[in-house]
Amino acid sequence: MSEDRNALAKQIRENMELASNQMKQNLEMAYNQMKQNIEMASNQMKQNIEMTAAMTRYFNLMGGTLNNEVNAAIENAKNEMMASSEKVKNEMMASSEKVKNEMMASVEKVKDSFWKNK
Repeated sequence: MSEDRNALAKQIRENMELASNQMKQNLEMAYNQMKQNIEMASNQMKQNIEMTAAMTRYFNLMGGTLNNEVNAAIENAKNEMMASSEKVKNEMMASSEKVKNEMMASVEKVKDSFWKNK
């Protein structure tokens, strides 16, 4: 009877370990996908900023108002938006990393608490 209980306990422990590892792997995959999505969104924002600045310069040129002051203002606005976009990207990356780490720790806690309660 004791052997049966030990075998069952071992099987449960192995299954818990497998489930825990699978959850961690899924979290890692989700985190990597999130990073890719953040990077793609950031790149799209930067492309849109570049295109907007180029279009603004073109319209000012066509309207005859393009001068050094206007060019400098467009460039300053573009640089500020680019910096802001980069800051947001970095904050989102850090936040997603933090969430991933917290969830990984939670998986470990659940697994550990299961064995402490046995």
